[in-house]
Amino acid sequence: MKSPEYYRGREQTYVKHFFLEQYLETVAFHIGYTQREFTYVDCFSGPWRHGDEDLADTSIRISLDKLNYVRQGLAEQQKHPIINAIFIERDPAAFATLQQAVDRHHGSVRATALPGEFETNIPKIVAAINKKFAFIFLDPTGWNVQMDRIAPLLQHQPGEVVINLMYDFINRFLNSTDAPTEASLDRFFGCGEWRALRERPDRETAIVEFYIERVRTVGNFQYVTSTKILKPLHQRAYFHLIYATRNSKGIEKFRDVERRLVAAQDRIRDTAQREHRIEKTGQNELFFGQFESLSSPVEDERAVQRGKAKAKIFEVLQRGPCAYENLLPIVLQTPLFWKTDLNEVLREEQHSGRIVIEGMTSRQRTPKDGCRIRLALATKLQSDN
Repeated sequence: MKSPEYYRGREQTYVKHFFLEQYLETVAFHIGYTQREFTYVDCFSGPWRHGDEDLADTSIRISLDKLNYVRQGLAEQQKHPIINAIFIERDPAAFATLQQAVDRHHGSVRATALPGEFETNIPKIVAAINKKFAFIFLDPTGWNVQMDRIAPLLQHQPGEVVINLMYDFINRFLNSTDAPTEASLDRFFGCGEWRALRERPDRETAIVEFYIERVRTVGNFQYVTSTKILKPLHQRAYFHLIYATRNSKGIEKFRDVERRLVAAQDRIRDTAQREHRIEKTGQNELFFGQFESLSSPVEDERAVQRGKAKAKIFEVLQRGPCAYENLLPIVLQTPLFWKTDLNEVLREEQHSGRIVIEGMTSRQRTPKDGCRIRLALATKLQSDN
């Protein structure tokens, strides 16, 4: 993957590629170590707006390089899974470049390029992945993804899906009463209930949560969450990456990657904004290096999400005691809330006497799998009243 400087003017693409590289490595290593075959599917491959003749700044090269790296790492551990990569592109010119990239690929990953509309290729994709684990990446340029058409991919098991929810585009047209636009949004969400989102004061959160529930329902996923990609020069969302899995470890790994992602996003946005100010004013600025902590806006949002996660913890415990390993993936569906945050909240609530953590030894500082968490009697009595 190219350095951040190479993505100047399209910093949000760097952040997206950073996520893809980091999470693809995580999931491919995990699945490749435990199963005989792994398939990565890039449903809108491009390449688009690439500035490198070797396509090093595209999802195509990034994914192939990373999958070959994983394949080599697994071989060193005496693991030899079959690793496949399937790329789909409808634009003839872009597909020609894609095919050339696949033809030039000499790694151990089995790469295939499919021409034509993504949705017409879905039967071929389903047949190719068969009953093997698949990681499916849907990164459209707008909302041209129909829920009923992608249902076979969402429902494929075993597998995980990441969808780029182009919030900025959707939000821009959500109030439109133009019949074709409304019909296209009906197809995107797979229903017409999205119209109620127009009046929501928390519209961004409402759109993301509504789409998450649609993906959860259609795909029968146990865990679905998101992470936000911001505009480089503004504190506003460009898009949200929607992540869906049926595996509790998957949600934990996703949050681990998100933690690295927000730090990388902070760094590249800080650089973009500083360069923008210099260009606008003509005055250089002193640069003291990167801060180790996250930016104030990110920490502020993390504080809000922490409150939501804490409410979710008590909502779960109201129904009865819960094992730590079962509570963890439920709560980690909260964006920007990580495993270390959960452990900290549980310690605080135990210290305050509101919860009891059973199964911790005197030397343990944090709960772990096998621990049982329940409301303290006083807390339960108070909530019952």
